[in-house]
Amino acid sequence: MFKKITLVVLGLMPVSVFAAVDVSTEVASLTADGTAAITAIGGALIGLAGIAVVYKWAKGMLFS
Repeated sequence: MFKKITLVVLGLMPVSVFAAVDVSTEVASLTADGTAAITAIGGALIGLAGIAVVYKWAKGMLFS
């Protein structure tokens, strides 16, 4: 029963509903922007880790 209803509904839809949509430019834009953002965040995290190591080293040299 459900298959028959589905086939009837799909048969009534215009062909343009099933047309392919080209999203390649949007995907490329999001990929480039995402890569740049992830690279910036990674660089910031590595910089913060370096500052933490230098701080710990300096603290150890001064107070030990």
